[in-house]
Amino acid sequence: MKPGLYLHIPFCEQRCYYCAFTVAVSPEDAFEPYIRRLVREIELSGFQESAASIYFGGGTPSIVDAELIGRVLGSFRSLPAEVSIEVNPGTLSEKKVQRYRDLGITRISLGAQSLEDEDLERAGRLHKASAVFSDFEMLRRHGFTNINMDLIAGLPGQQLQTWKRNLDHVLDLRPEHISIYMLEQEERSAWAKLPPGVPDDGDFADLYTLAESRLEACGYSHYEISNWALPGRECRHNIGYWSGVSYRGFGVGAHSFDGLRRFWNTPSLSDYAESVDAGRLPIFGEEVLSSSHRLEEAFMLGLRQNGGVDAGQVAERIGIEYPPEWFVRVRQLEEAGWIECDGTILRLTGKGRLAANSVIEELLWPTPASSI
Repeated sequence: MKPGLYLHIPFCEQRCYYCAFTVAVSPEDAFEPYIRRLVREIELSGFQESAASIYFGGGTPSIVDAELIGRVLGSFRSLPAEVSIEVNPGTLSEKKVQRYRDLGITRISLGAQSLEDEDLERAGRLHKASAVFSDFEMLRRHGFTNINMDLIAGLPGQQLQTWKRNLDHVLDLRPEHISIYMLEQEERSAWAKLPPGVPDDGDFADLYTLAESRLEACGYSHYEISNWALPGRECRHNIGYWSGVSYRGFGVGAHSFDGLRRFWNTPSLSDYAESVDAGRLPIFGEEVLSSSHRLEEAFMLGLRQNGGVDAGQVAERIGIEYPPEWFVRVRQLEEAGWIECDGTILRLTGKGRLAANSVIEELLWPTPASSI
């Protein structure tokens, strides 16, 4: 199958309190040299394949001039049907949005995170909710018919009523795709050092189940734990990740996977520049996946999807056999209502999605005492 392409643009206006990604708060004059090196890295790699999808992530790719984005896209002989770019509200203009259309970008991921000003202020976001509405209208005006909106549930101080208003707003806009992430306190984020007053597990479950019922009632398919889409608008790029398809990443900190081996670029902008300027690929590390690691990833990624994971097919592909106690544990989890098993296809139930990591751990490492 064709690989997905990920292109990392690390620049941000500021680091949000919850963010643990590879980002850089840099002056505008750093943008062009970085893009020049990104194009050079692609040349050095000898990558000539047709891509299944292209995804510009970050960081905030939309703070970079659209012409620079065009230089990166010009590195490839042809563009796939799905070319996505992440944008932050307040960083768009009429000219930039039209240029995205001209360049062949077909999908926009709008990082709203919330449509309530109080949520945004507490999360360290620079934009106001009004910018989300105005930018969404601008994108529609320029003919974008495939828009994702990111939301975060469980921001500090967020009440159920506030979350209901968020859902009302996003359903009024009706983007083709909605991603909802439960707030996590990442080790590298500012909130790891200053833990905020986030909701407890029971509150998170209420926020999640409310979103699940509201979105599905409005025609959105819950095709992955954190993602909902109108029919035919699922994100092809992310489905590639979850299905174990190979992908190639370019840019500082970007990861790649060839089916058996994973490798990644340096997370340091200065080391990245030094390597590329010297005509070397900026690869920082690599690992060959063992059978147990491949099994773990197949379950971790497959069970996140509504379609589940074909355990028999996974075992055949990796060349393993499940021990007898594994089948006992599957039956126990099914009887307890955490999973459904249709032949060899395992799926999380609605209850199981609320404890997904624990359920998956039980399937991978069955023990006499269930952690659930």
